Amino acid sequence: MTPDERRRWLLSLWRYAVPALISALMMVLMLAPLPLPVPAMPNLALLAVLAWVMLQPALMPPWLAFVVGALGDLLFGMPLGVNATLFAVAAGSIRLLDLLLVDRSHLVDWLGASLLVLACALATGPLMALAGRPVPVLPMLWQVLTSMIAWPLLLSACVAVQRRLARSAPSWRHG
Repeated sequence: MTPDERRRWLLSLWRYAVPALISALMMVLMLAPLPLPVPAMPNLALLAVLAWVMLQPALMPPWLAFVVGALGDLLFGMPLGVNATLFAVAAGSIRLLDLLLVDRSHLVDWLGASLLVLACALATGPLMALAGRPVPVLPMLWQVLTSMIAWPLLLSACVAVQRRLARSAPSWRHG
């Protein structure tokens, strides 16, 4: 392999990190303050993980979703493993849904993502209580509602990124 070929090969590898990088970027974006009287920031990182598991399952395996969730635990000061576990379980659930429902509509994807976000929010309470830091339910429900609203926008953004990458690299295939 010539040095030029090696350089092109190394530069082409960044495409495989895009789903994880976008999910991590969404995690950082969740740290931004919102000028609202209620905590209404959607769980953008979980939505990004779910979107990439649906779009490119090979590029967002459950272990990588675990790593993104662990980053969230560190950024948000949560007990290590809460988001990590929930993100990995959610990624595995989407993979199972892919096996069960071969031909899905956008509405089914939206419903599945909404149910998973709700399940993760409901599981966060007991996991945080187990760690000795209980959380109130109402802010979690606001986050679920705003996440349901944000899903189509975030999925559209991920689809646009996937299409751009697919145009730039002929070997980029679906899942």
